[in-house]
Amino acid sequence: MRWILELIIRYRVVVAVLAASCASLWMIASPPLRQAKTARLLTISVFYPLQITFDQMTKAKNIYAENRHLKGEVALLTAQVAQLKDEKIENERLRGLFGFEQRMPLDIIPVSIVARDPSPVLKSVVVNAGKDKGVLTFMPVVGEGGIAGKVVQVMPSLSQVQLIRDPLNRTSILVRRSRAVSILETENGIDFFGLFRTHEDVRDGDTIVTSGLGGIYPRGFPVGVVDRIIDERDPLFKKATIKPSLDIDHLEELFIVRLPPQWNAFRAQLDSLQRQR
Repeated sequence: MRWILELIIRYRVVVAVLAASCASLWMIASPPLRQAKTARLLTISVFYPLQITFDQMTKAKNIYAENRHLKGEVALLTAQVAQLKDEKIENERLRGLFGFEQRMPLDIIPVSIVARDPSPVLKSVVVNAGKDKGVLTFMPVVGEGGIAGKVVQVMPSLSQVQLIRDPLNRTSILVRRSRAVSILETENGIDFFGLFRTHEDVRDGDTIVTSGLGGIYPRGFPVGVVDRIIDERDPLFKKATIKPSLDIDHLEELFIVRLPPQWNAFRAQLDSLQRQR
């Protein structure tokens, strides 16, 4: 019996043709009534299951194609949602910057950062405004949270800004509550501090602003808050670590304050005195 099944499987095409030919001849030789019964039997037992199988395969193929299409739409919608979220965040930030611009009683130039210092610690940036917009060297630069730095180089349509992270950039600061004056310093571009005389009243959480000294920043621009006081047993000075109010690592928009540097005016006065002599 087994060898018969193996023979049928091996020559299944020939067997199928012979079976179909025999069935056809038998159908032709049969009377019409038997032909009708045989056709119904074949339809129920063979052709109908094949039709159902074919329909299910077609439906599965359509479902697979629709699934792929829906996956593509989901990916597209996900990307669009992410883009809209990013635009929302940007709009909120720009609205905040616009509000900050409106609150400032000074003439300012909104700028965007177009290049950054490639060093591990961000010390300078390049902004998209220069001589074409009246930018001058040593003009102060601020952000939404506080001071950012100063203009150190002016080009026709670009300017380089030295950030407060640069250890060479030092800013005169003031404790708003007690009016104690110091210098904002950093040695590594990350940790900021100010040295105050031992007897001066400086506490954790004190607000630090610019003092107006030094010829760059007007008085009262926000700088940061005192994080803690470090007692190094120095009889003359105590060290106050300061947390900047501006997130320097995520700068995108800044404002150049259209304020002629005070030192330029002071130098012009000195030059006029020397000419009078």
